[in-house]
Amino acid sequence: MEWKEIEITDIDVFNKAFGNIRSQASEMSFANMFMWRKSYNSQFSIINNMLCMVANPRKYRPFAFCPIPLEDFNPEAFEDTVYKLKEYFDSRGWKLFFARVEERMVDNFKNCLKVDLEIKRMDAVSDYVYDTESLITLSGKKLSAKRNHINRFFREYGDFEYVELSKEYFSECERIFDEWCKDNDACVCEVPEECEKWACSQLFEYWDRIPGLKGALIKVNGRFEAFTIGEMLNDDTAVIHIEKGNADIHGIYALINREFVARTFPHTKYINREEDMGIEGLRKAKQSYHPSKMIWKYNIYPDFK
Repeated sequence: MEWKEIEITDIDVFNKAFGNIRSQASEMSFANMFMWRKSYNSQFSIINNMLCMVANPRKYRPFAFCPIPLEDFNPEAFEDTVYKLKEYFDSRGWKLFFARVEERMVDNFKNCLKVDLEIKRMDAVSDYVYDTESLITLSGKKLSAKRNHINRFFREYGDFEYVELSKEYFSECERIFDEWCKDNDACVCEVPEECEKWACSQLFEYWDRIPGLKGALIKVNGRFEAFTIGEMLNDDTAVIHIEKGNADIHGIYALINREFVARTFPHTKYINREEDMGIEGLRKAKQSYHPSKMIWKYNIYPDFK
C-alpha cells in the first residue's frame, strides 16, 4: 500500500469515487477533503480499486473513512480492503475504526465483515439537509422568523447588491472573515492550518483548479458584509462550505442564504448545510431552518478479536 497526502492533482480520482456513490454527505467532495486536509492530517491510497482515506488529527485518535469503490461495489474487495486497512493501522500502532460513515453505507460493514461491530451514531458530525424550494421561498409558519429577519433588513438598509464571487473579491472575503474572527473571538488555532480560515484560503488559492466552486458576496451601503461558497455535491444536491458575515447587520445571514441558493442552485432538490460540530448555537441556527432530513453519520468499531 502506498499512502500519500492529498494534492490538487488528485482531484480526478476523488471526483470519480465520490461521483460513483452519489453521496449526500458533505465530506464526499474533493473541495471538502482538500480544504480540511491539514486539519484531518489525511492521507489516501487506492486499495482493491477503492479510495481509502485515513485521518490522523492532532487532537483525536486516528481513523479511516469508509472505503469508496471507484467502480461497481464488490463485497469481497470491501472485506479485503478493511483487513488491509487493519494491517496498516496495526503497523502504526493504531486501533482501526471508521468515522463519519454515512448511514446508507453502514450496511457495507454489516454485510461484508464477519466480525462483531460496535456502531455509534455521531450527531455532532451529521449533516443538515434542506429542501431547496423551502430555502428560497421561506414559506410557511415555521420559517416566518426568517422572512421577518429579511424584512427588517430591508426596513433598516433599504437594499443590497449581490455580487458573484471571483478572484477580484477574494481580499474582501478575507477581510470579512478576519472581522468575523475578531467579533466571535474565533480563529485562534495552535496550528493555523487547522483553522477554518486557512481551509477557506485553500479554496481561494486553488479556485480555478476546483471546477464547480461557486460563491457570492452581499454589499450593503457600499461595503461588502457577507460572503458564501458552495458547489454541487451530486446531481440534485448542493453543499454550502463557507458562510460568513457581519452579524451586526440584522438579517444578513438569512439574506445571503436565500439569495445564494435562489440564484445559484435553483435547479437542485436539496441543500446540504453541513454539520453543527456539537456547538449549541450552531445547532439551534441549523434547526431553525427546519431540515427536511439529516444525513446521519456513524463511527464503526470492528472487533477483530
